[in-house]
Formats: sequence, structure tokens, C-alpha cells
Amino acid sequence: MKDGIYFVVFKSGQNEVGNGTVVVKNNAVNGGDFGFTYRGNVDNGRLNLHVSQHDPRAQNVIPGLNEYSMDLDVREIAGGYNLHGNIAGVPNASLAVHAKFIGDLI
Repeated sequence: MKDGIYFVVFKSGQNEVGNGTVVVKNNAVNGGDFGFTYRGNVDNGRLNLHVSQHDPRAQNVIPGLNEYSMDLDVREIAGGYNLHGNIAGVPNASLAVHAKFIGDLI
């Protein structure tokens, strides 16, 4: 992924289940939102993303799961990326992420 700042939207099926901001630098991805932090690395077109809940009041995509990893395929599109993959250890739990490029790093 190109270095920069991204607005991300998480979807499960057709439903938006959250959004936040991530920063990508040298294939490292770091970000978060009001309830979760996101950290990961991009390698060969795949993002391994670790999500952990920092605010117990925030609703999670998978009820009762406050920490998990996702393996996502990264596909470049105009203005950003589409990512799609599964939550490790949770059968039939897939997520899609749209990452819109919103700014360069300084």
C-alpha cells in the first residue's frame, strides 16, 4: 500500500460495522477509532491486521470478541484500496474494508 493517511470503513455483508483512520508507512499499518486500535503489516498484497478493543463500551463486529486478527487481500482501486478477508479462528466471519486515501505523510 502507498504510504499515507486513510479513512477506513469496515463492512460485514452489506452492513457498515465501523470506521476509523489508519496511517500506512513502509508497509506498516497503524490506526484506530473510538473503541479499537488496528495494527498490521502488508506483505505480498496481503494485510495481516490485529484489532484490539480499548473501550469496553464499543460494540464489536463479533459479539464477545475483543481482540482478533484478520488476513485481508489488498486490491488497489482509484483513490485507495479495497480489502477483503476473514477473521482468524471464526468460521464464516468475513469482512470487507474500503480504505480511502485522504492525505500524504510529512
